[in-house]
Formats: sequence, structure tokens, C-alpha cells
Amino acid sequence: MLTAYFKNPQTLSRYQEGPAGPELEEFAAWLTQHGYQRSCIRRRVRAAHRFILWANNIGLALPQLDREALKAFGKQLPQRHTSGGFEYVLDGARHFLDFLTAMGRLANPEPPPSTAPEPGLMIAFRRWMHAQRGTRDITLDNYRLPLLNLLQTLGDCPERYDATALRAFVLNQASRHGPGHAKQVVTAVRMFLRFLVAMGQCAAGLDQAIPTIAHWRLARLPTYLSDEVVERLIASCDLTTSIGVRDRAVLLLLARLGLRAGDVAGLKLTAIDWETGTLLVAGKNRRECRLPLPQDAGDATLAYLQKRQVINDVRVFVTAFAPIKGLSYQTVGQIVTRAMHRVGIDAPRYGAHLLRHSAATTMLREGMSLSAIGVVLRHASVETKAIYAKVDVQLLRDIAGPWPEVASC
Repeated sequence: MLTAYFKNPQTLSRYQEGPAGPELEEFAAWLTQHGYQRSCIRRRVRAAHRFILWANNIGLALPQLDREALKAFGKQLPQRHTSGGFEYVLDGARHFLDFLTAMGRLANPEPPPSTAPEPGLMIAFRRWMHAQRGTRDITLDNYRLPLLNLLQTLGDCPERYDATALRAFVLNQASRHGPGHAKQVVTAVRMFLRFLVAMGQCAAGLDQAIPTIAHWRLARLPTYLSDEVVERLIASCDLTTSIGVRDRAVLLLLARLGLRAGDVAGLKLTAIDWETGTLLVAGKNRRECRLPLPQDAGDATLAYLQKRQVINDVRVFVTAFAPIKGLSYQTVGQIVTRAMHRVGIDAPRYGAHLLRHSAATTMLREGMSLSAIGVVLRHASVETKAIYAKVDVQLLRDIAGPWPEVASC
């Protein structure tokens, strides 16, 4: 693998015949597999070679390298004149140490950071939610802190829980934060109690004792962008770059199908059926749905896949810079936000969900029924899709009656 990056015979001989020639070969292959660019790989291999020579000179064998050795290596770097700056050398040595750790080559690998053990009830709850409800890890992570506070406050003996203590805990938590956090606490505690009831560890119906936080779901109009603005977002992507090609495909899937950010981030190569022009989306609670793939979104996705780096990741959309890995849902939201900033859109909210609302609004104005929109957006609740019944503001003005004793506007 070194021969792919170094052509000078003397340089190759120095690296291949040095004290860790085989490891440098594997290190170069490891960097290649993780999507690093040619210049970056050359720089890191040079740094790793320097690190190896330094360790050899002070009597450290390769398996004895650790973070302390890396720290000692870094301390002496500023005293030496290096061509690329000592920061690059230290960064390359750090990557080499990560490689040795991943390959299991170190005698005393660095232990993972110590964390408090997860309570047994929390572990069981997470497994139950995965198995029975298909809840995603990100949702369970949001439940974690409120439930840890619950166990710390009320103890880990659910059979002793009563309605009074539970209500007091929820109201105390709700008083410290806004309504959004309060609703999350209520949801987490209710789900935890339902798990305990199912396991026979607390009284049946105890989840009904949790007070409801006032929240009027349909009180506000949905935030959305006009069709013209959405097209400007899509057109703002620079198709001369691989990032622009990727971002355009992401925006088209969000705008045409109203996918969630997590749907796009989790989209797998096997989910797209090119022959039938459909894609399989697994949304919340593991509900799978096959949707038609619009022509422009399909063409954009195919154009991206033809430029996408070949890596061992089944997801369609990956990062543009090493280490190459699948996009997170946060990154998908950032793609939308960056596009909005590029075209100078000032909106009350940003992110991928704005395009989801926009897609639903467009469908409704084109004559699609709320039931059909709910199928495309994969809404589980009738109330969720009912919010889009209010997007035609002019129609609402026409049917709204005048306020008593006030002249009609």
C-alpha cells in the first residue's frame, strides 16, 4: 500500500525496512479504508514513521506505546524543525496510535472513559422499548436523564411508588424548565411506568396518575416555505463539488417526499428499488413504508452515488471528509439550514422539518386529501395531519365569522 503513495525508492525503503515497516503498510491501508485523501495519508505516514523512530531511540517497543508516550513525543516536537509544523506530526502520531488500538496491537490499551454503571431498570427499560415499541436510541437517550432523576428521587423499588410521589416528582421537574422539557419528562415517566406495569413491578394504572402538561397542538399555523423558495434552496447547491451534489439529493428527498431528517440519514443502499422507482423508508416505531421516488430526486441521488466514495457503509449519504461515515440526522438538518442562509431566507425556524411541512402544504394545495398526505408522511395520529388543514389562510378568512359587535373585516 505504501507504493501507492510514495514513489521515491529511498523513501519507500526507509519506511518499509524501518522498525515498523509492516505496521506502516497496514496503517496506510487503514487510512485509505477510512476515506482519507492522498496528501493526508502521506502526511500521517511520515508522522507515524517519526513517532516510531523516536520510540525506538528511547527504547519503547511498538506495543508499549500509549497516550503518555504520545504526550512525551509531543513535548519534544517544538524543539525540532519539522517541514509541516509539529501540529501535523502530532496529529499523525495520534492517528497511528488510534490505528494500533483498533488493531489490538498495544500491550496496555487505553481503557474506555469510566462512566457510572447504568441502573438495571434502565437497561431493562431500554431493551423493552426496543423490542415492544421499536423506539429509537435517540428518543431513549432523551428519556435517560429524567428517568435517572426519578430513580434517584424515588428509589429503585417500583413497588413502593405511589401516585402522590410520582405527581410531586413530575410537577417539581416541570417547574424548573419550560413546557417543552416538562412534556418530555411526562412522556418519559409515563412510558417507564407502562414498562413497570407490563413487568408486574408496580400497580396497574399508575401511569394515569401523571398530570398532563397543557399544550394546544393545533393552536398555531404550521411553518412552511413557498414552492418558489424551496426551488431556490435546491438550485443553490454547487453541482461542481461532491458536497453540492450530495446536498441537492438530500434537499430533493426532503422537499418532494417530506422525509424526516432521520429518514434521510438512515436511508440504506438496499432501500432503493431502481427498477420500480421506489424507496423503503423505516420511520418511527419500525413502521416501514415504500414510497414512489420522484424522477428529479432519483436522478439527483443516482448522480451522487456515482461520485460517492466506495466505503464499507450501507447508508446512501455519507460525510464528505474523513473519516467517511454515514450522515447523522443533525447534519441533514444543517444541510437545509446552510441552504437557507445561502439564499438569504429569514424564517422563524430552520432545519429539515421545515421542508417536511412545506411538502405537506404543497400536497394539500394540489388537491391531495389529508388522509393521503398522512400516508406519505407516515403519520400515526389523525391530529398530526389535521394541522395542515389550516394552511390555506385565505380560505380560513372567507369562512371565519365576524366577532360579535365588531364590523366585518
